[in-house]
Amino acid sequence: MDNFNKKKINIDEMKKIQLNILIDVARFCKENKIRYFLSGGTMLGAVRHKGFIPWDDDIDIQMPRPDYNRFIEIYDNKVYSVCCWDKDKKYICTYAKVEDTRTRLVENGNFGREIGVNIDIFPVDGLPRNEKKINNTVQKMKALWGLVVCATVKDISKRTTIKKFEISLMRIFYKIFHLQSYFAGLVIRKAQKYSFDESDKVATLVWGYGKREVISYHTATEYIEADFEGNRFNIPKDYDDYLVHIYGDYMKLPPEEERIYKHNVNAWWKE
Repeated sequence: MDNFNKKKINIDEMKKIQLNILIDVARFCKENKIRYFLSGGTMLGAVRHKGFIPWDDDIDIQMPRPDYNRFIEIYDNKVYSVCCWDKDKKYICTYAKVEDTRTRLVENGNFGREIGVNIDIFPVDGLPRNEKKINNTVQKMKALWGLVVCATVKDISKRTTIKKFEISLMRIFYKIFHLQSYFAGLVIRKAQKYSFDESDKVATLVWGYGKREVISYHTATEYIEADFEGNRFNIPKDYDDYLVHIYGDYMKLPPEEERIYKHNVNAWWKE
C-alpha cells in the first residue's frame, strides 16, 4: 500500500479522470449512433452547476438497453475498459462501469475484482403497460438487486438495524453457497423481460431509486445538449420532469451539513 500512497490521486484529479472517460464514451456513442444521457446527480450537476455538483465525486449516465448491450460489446479504447458481468462473471455488479485501467480505486463496494477510477453506465429497460404491473415489476427488481448489494457493500455501519441484519444474513448465505454472480446475472436477465423500444414507460431496473426511476420512453430517447465542465453532453429534452421526479425541488441546495462527499473513495496511479 505504501507504493500506492506515493501516487495517490486527489479528488480534483479523480474528477478530471472521470470527465475524460465521459468525453471518450460520449464521442464513441456519437460516432456509433448509441443513445445515452447524463443521469442522476450528473444530470443535476449539468443543469444546476454546469458541471460536477461541488460535493459529488462520480459520474452516471444511462443508455436504453439495446444501446447499452451494443456499447458494452463494441466499446474499444487502449486506456479505458468496460467492466460488466456480461463479459466477466467475476464482476459482481448489475450495471457497467468504464474504468481507467491505469488507476486503482478503493470504495465502499467489493465487486469481485479490482476496478480503476470509473464512471457508471446504467441500462434503461422496458416496462409493462399496466400501472399495477409496473409497480410490481419495480418492487420485485428492487428486492432482487438488493440481494446483490448484500454481496458487494463493505461498510454497513450507517444502515438501519433491520438492514444490517438482512445484509449479515445474506453474507452468511453467500459464504456457504457462493451465488453472488448468479444473482447478479439473474437481475440482468429479469430486467430485460420487456422490450425497451416497445414500451411506453421505461426505467433503470438493475439499481437506483425504485419507482422514481420510471420515466416515459420519450424522456429516455429525446435529448438536448447541456454544459458539463466545459463540454456538451446529452440530457433528456424534458429534464425538468426527470429531475423533479427524482429530487423534488432540485434547484434548491441541500443544507450545508449535507454538502459532503458520500462515496468515501480513494484512488492511486498504478505506475
